[in-house]
Amino acid sequence: MKNRLFKLPRLRFMQSPKSCSLLAISTIGTICTYTSAADPNYVLVNQETGINAVTIPTLGYTGQHDRMAGGMSVGDFNNDTWPDLYISGLGTNPDMLFINQQDGTFVDEAELYGIAYKHYGVGSAVGDVNNDGLPDLYVVSYGPSDVQATVGKNLLYINNGPDQNGQYSFSEQAVKRGVNDIYVIVGGKGACFGDMDLDGDLDLYVATWGFTPGGNRVFENDGTGHFTDVTEAVIPETDTVIRGFTPKFVDVNDDRYPDLLLTADFTTSHLFVNNGPDAKGQISFRDVTEIANINTDHNGMGATVNDFNGDGILDWFQTNIYVETASYFNTLFMGLGNNGEEDPTYIDQATIRGVGNNGWGWGTTSGDYDNDGDVDIVATGGWPSWPSERTQYWKNDGEGNFSSISFITGLSFNINGRGLIQFDYDKDGDLDLAFVDNGGPFRIYRNDRGIEEFSRYLRIRLNTDLHPCLAPMGYGTRVIATYGGKEHLRVIDGASGYLGQSELEIHYGLAEYSQVDELRIEWADGSVTTMTDVEIDREMTISATHPFDLNQDGKFNYYDISELIYAFMNGDDRADVNNDEQVNFMDIMDFVSGFKTPCQ
Repeated sequence: MKNRLFKLPRLRFMQSPKSCSLLAISTIGTICTYTSAADPNYVLVNQETGINAVTIPTLGYTGQHDRMAGGMSVGDFNNDTWPDLYISGLGTNPDMLFINQQDGTFVDEAELYGIAYKHYGVGSAVGDVNNDGLPDLYVVSYGPSDVQATVGKNLLYINNGPDQNGQYSFSEQAVKRGVNDIYVIVGGKGACFGDMDLDGDLDLYVATWGFTPGGNRVFENDGTGHFTDVTEAVIPETDTVIRGFTPKFVDVNDDRYPDLLLTADFTTSHLFVNNGPDAKGQISFRDVTEIANINTDHNGMGATVNDFNGDGILDWFQTNIYVETASYFNTLFMGLGNNGEEDPTYIDQATIRGVGNNGWGWGTTSGDYDNDGDVDIVATGGWPSWPSERTQYWKNDGEGNFSSISFITGLSFNINGRGLIQFDYDKDGDLDLAFVDNGGPFRIYRNDRGIEEFSRYLRIRLNTDLHPCLAPMGYGTRVIATYGGKEHLRVIDGASGYLGQSELEIHYGLAEYSQVDELRIEWADGSVTTMTDVEIDREMTISATHPFDLNQDGKFNYYDISELIYAFMNGDDRADVNNDEQVNFMDIMDFVSGFKTPCQ
């Protein structure tokens, strides 16, 4: 993997193709107002979609956890390629599972799936934990809402797949699989999946907001969907009370091993860099929080990671509580590349780039909502007795500078917002949004774009089912699309946000461009798939296969050896296992030496 040089950022304020009128630049922020006929128009569509949920937390959450609650997650739970939506009922109502009917509507099938459980629900995450090709659902819970909240009640819903009538369902197996209990205190919050050791399965991280050290836990998957708490072995010991909210597994120093970005309250956000395996194969992390300059957040809540300025380096946006007199703002940690020790470094530029304030911030997402080729940000928030701020839509000028156009997009409402997700639920090529209002009605907004020539897009689903060395669902993959003379980076980092996660599909807006010149998929094992002159205005699936798995059945056995001999004797390109564009004896040698340990 290439090393990126440590460099200082260059802020470029220039006339953009969207006719941005730059009015002023100050340390408080960039005042930049521009509009475009291609701006998205978000329409509230609860009635049209059939999602008329109410998210009111019941009494019984300990402390202030009821006020913090309100999450949801996207997953294709019936494997029909259409996104479904899990919403926590917060103890007042049973949990909901809205299955996409492929016609712009949803039906709550929580009872049919076996998850209509009335409990103190908190965060959630979606991932195929047992590598069977079916997405499972992890839910942080404080137990049934008819008794006092307690520990050890988290839920892991294993997807059973379809029965003889085609009905999908879940089986709850958290105790059996070792992830029911986080810590000795009630306080679990967000969760995320990621393949931290690159062994082809999904590990789990769960954050805890509490008043005692510990509680933020790492669970290692054994490959069958059973987990072991390995926190003490892999995370550096600290006496700091980390009040975790939003964790993310994502590689930010370009060595392929996912690092751990933990957004946390009261100046306790942390960045742990993955050291990779030691001589015994044991993974560990090092704390680089101070080295990386992650030291300006005061009340980190929600988070999203993306390349906001198009320099090929991932940036980290966090919502915070806005207190102007105390200089408390959101944080936008712009990546500067690695230092000499291969540690990532950042500079906080939230205010100067225009995303410093959304009140008492919580949920946030980032994506190309106007399909113009760059990445915008949406954020929500609110708190009782705190100055109410509207939901924020920050439009990117293409250089990583933002302006609020919430009123133009239809997202200028004020709610007590918590969870926020994005997905293209109607498959029309633009990103829709959904919001949890703590104590109010759930909101789903459809993105209605009116200018067809500015609505070009490409959506990508990654399938790793036939590659045993890669984590399911494309976790850990980097995708670079080249068009318009620029490279556009996206990563599959689990899409985790505040108390939930968005869809995993990669979305590119292409503005007026008619094709993607090159699409480069960098899989987590270091292999690369490259495509050129890619057709657009569609959703495509890209599958990964291992070069030693010649019959592509997802297994390494005698049949692959037989296939190699046959391919070699006939000069078939499939026998070119080392990808040097030649079929010769070296391919046989490489196959023999690597066949027993194909994932190393």
